[in-house]
Amino acid sequence: MEQTISFLGCYLLSELIAYFVFRRVRRKFLGKSGSARPMWNGIIERVFLYLCLLTGVYHGFTLFGALKIGTRIKADENKVSNDYFLIGNMISVSLVMLTTYLYQNWIL
Repeated sequence: MEQTISFLGCYLLSELIAYFVFRRVRRKFLGKSGSARPMWNGIIERVFLYLCLLTGVYHGFTLFGALKIGTRIKADENKVSNDYFLIGNMISVSLVMLTTYLYQNWIL
């Protein structure tokens, strides 16, 4: 139970960091426009990545990448730049990997 509470604390701290980082990234690429939907999508994606890392299902990252590419096939119709897409995904994956590493090596 203590490990679960510790992980939830790490998770919530990382999501708080993600919120402020992505707020800055969104401002740089989109200005003040844009919906909050990508924020919720990002939270769901990071939960999936955490589950993959913590359960040892590392090929889930491959699935994640394939799904992300599949959603970008119609990029001509989308006004969001590929730089924004790449930077956002790299930050999400890096944050998940860093938080999991810190949790496994410092908290456990």
